[in-house]
Amino acid sequence: MKSLCCYILIALFLPLPVASCQQGYVDYSQAEQFLPASVVPTLYNMSVTPNWIEGTHYFWYLHDGRDGKNYVLVDMENATKTPAFDHRRLAEALALVSGAEVDPSDLALSNLTFRNGKILFSVLNRTWQYDLKDHFIEKVSTALSEPRFFKFRRHDEPYIVTEIRAIAAAKNGELLSPNGKLTVYVEDHNLWLKETGTGDKYRLTSDGSKDYAYAERSGTVLHPVSVARLNETTIPYAVWSPDSRKIATFRMDQRNVTPLYLLEYVPDSDSRPRPWEYRFAMPGEEHVPIYEPVIIDVLDKTVLPVSYEPQPEVSLMDTDSDVLQWWSDDGRTLYSLFAERGEKALRLLETDPQTGQTRVLLQESGPTYVEANLDYASLPNARILKNGDVVWFSEKSGYGHLYLYDSDGRQKNAITRGDWAVRTLLHVDENRSLVYFTAGGREPGRDPYFRHLYRVNLNGSELTLLTPENADHSIQMSPDGSAFVDTYSRVDLPPVSVLRGLSGNVTLTLEEGDIRNLTDMGWKPPEVFSIKALDGKTDLYGLLIKPTGFNASKKYPVVETVYPGPWTIVTSKSFPGDQSWVNKIFWRGQALSELGFVVVTIDGPGTPYRSKEFHDASYGHLGDAGGLSDHVNALEVLAKERPYMDLNRVGMFGHSAGGFMTAQALLSYPGFYKVGVASSGDYDSRFYGSFWGEKYEGLDANYTEQVTSRKAGNLTGDLLLITGDVDDNVNPCMTMQMVNAFIEADRPFDLLVMTNRNHDLSYDPYYIHRLFDYFEEHLQNNCSNGRC
Repeated sequence: MKSLCCYILIALFLPLPVASCQQGYVDYSQAEQFLPASVVPTLYNMSVTPNWIEGTHYFWYLHDGRDGKNYVLVDMENATKTPAFDHRRLAEALALVSGAEVDPSDLALSNLTFRNGKILFSVLNRTWQYDLKDHFIEKVSTALSEPRFFKFRRHDEPYIVTEIRAIAAAKNGELLSPNGKLTVYVEDHNLWLKETGTGDKYRLTSDGSKDYAYAERSGTVLHPVSVARLNETTIPYAVWSPDSRKIATFRMDQRNVTPLYLLEYVPDSDSRPRPWEYRFAMPGEEHVPIYEPVIIDVLDKTVLPVSYEPQPEVSLMDTDSDVLQWWSDDGRTLYSLFAERGEKALRLLETDPQTGQTRVLLQESGPTYVEANLDYASLPNARILKNGDVVWFSEKSGYGHLYLYDSDGRQKNAITRGDWAVRTLLHVDENRSLVYFTAGGREPGRDPYFRHLYRVNLNGSELTLLTPENADHSIQMSPDGSAFVDTYSRVDLPPVSVLRGLSGNVTLTLEEGDIRNLTDMGWKPPEVFSIKALDGKTDLYGLLIKPTGFNASKKYPVVETVYPGPWTIVTSKSFPGDQSWVNKIFWRGQALSELGFVVVTIDGPGTPYRSKEFHDASYGHLGDAGGLSDHVNALEVLAKERPYMDLNRVGMFGHSAGGFMTAQALLSYPGFYKVGVASSGDYDSRFYGSFWGEKYEGLDANYTEQVTSRKAGNLTGDLLLITGDVDDNVNPCMTMQMVNAFIEADRPFDLLVMTNRNHDLSYDPYYIHRLFDYFEEHLQNNCSNGRC
């Protein structure tokens, strides 16, 4: 152990090469203004998030525009929008009550709720109630107290401030019941109940323990070291019944899972290194976490085991929300998915919450993983109808489609069909036998990743396109299915948010995106391209991102920013107006391009949202890293018609699986890819979570084909490896495996270990500066292994 510690400490201080090609300090301010944290706040009206007001035909949303924040009330029936309340009067009331300065154009209200002519909201560290008619404002506490009235005047308008007993919003770490009167939370690995009105607490379970816990996820998917270090709270892994009487959850058992370790080198400047231990299951190991389903009656405080086998941990657990279980609308039935280890078989289960008795409604298996939604770890595209029929998603035809089954699991008919893929099942109107869903790839001549909204009869007839615009459509349907909000955009088309009727007609334009600040900086949209894959028939799609000072007569080094999937794509399809995962990648690429690079994204074979065959290209072949041969071919084809692309200077960078892909690229195509920055790479899936490798490489697969370190002797370019010392998602052991292989192969490389950083380091300022430095030195200035 002592010699191992010394080895790792030595690796920590391997120096980066002297930037001999640089002349003094490099000013990155031009590039940094395009980083996501800088550019996204300058964009306005990027989306509309409707907050439906229960039992009415209204919703409200926050208009975040150049003129400030305004709350807007929309009448769907009459297709009108108005201010949700008088912002000036509310601001004055808050200022008088709190003594704080309150800007009416910057009211940051949270937990805003409309109820009986009043609004309830939180701001200034308190909860308030405001009467929209009489303009009374009331300060709310969760404790019982007698009302206390304070009267004052402002511009001859009375406000009354009262402390009252009220329903408090759910706090961090608590899961709020549908009726708002209860929350549940986890304490000491047991589930507790709290009344929101009184604050009274009750223990629901008592036999939970650290590795055999209620409503918790395992150390393999939870990232428990980060939770502990950063003092984070996690919400219970559970689902409330509609009547707020019961909770469906699991008792997670990881007692037999093998521990894994981290060493935090510098907890603070005066402390010894701190070891961390957590349980982490790897592919092929005998023991993985299992989840025993239970139903808890919060009134009787009873725990009912579900009569079915425990669920082994699979990719559907790789999300904070419990997407495996859901209740019928009347709360009389619990539905759930059961995925076998390796995810080649999926079952839909029906459970009686009174007895725990469970039966299989339908099941599906396949030669590779079976999914209920093409979006990773998302709610299944399934609906159980009142007559017992089931709407079910399947890729059995070669594309993701919807099917209708009877209550005995027999297929009645295909609801959708064709060489295109259903994305999300949004609504089933049982009275009219209509299904509403989004899909991509159906409309000829359009990007197959663009989502459109469709309507079809349950019998599969009369398929109708409801969103005709050539763009990606983000749809939010009203709870009663009477209307929907559509925000549509492309990378070259700022967002437009509209209210549509069920026939697709636009009834009201809500917002139009404002990117004036961006265009004032000289920004132009990226070039969208499609290239034939090596098979000669499949189209691959991507973006060319150019600097604002682009000059087609010059030669530019080319850098790919990559992610191989298999769970998602790397190319933005809608306008990058938020800080979602894929849009942050886009803006980081734009920032790098400002240093004089053409930055490219391509989604190759093995990524989702196309055909099953296209997605399965990576199954058992993760070492191909998203179709590297197709990436090389695409760049060569692009450069033939774009002489400004200098293919003598090609680099790549990526994080996590993108780091893996970057290392694979430099080692598999060393004559093509000259420079790479690979951060937090999962270079060997044998040491990543069992849920991942067993799904995408295979439960009984031979993992040697994807072991990056086996190719270490091929390195001829410049490669910078980066890892965080407390990465509890992709353990640093995989980076150290690469370090060891390069040392044994006597190949020069660069290493950066970022202290006190977990997996989320790829937008850290220090990371960004080293990324810029490395490509500036080794690619922009034609350096090789530190020599110009």
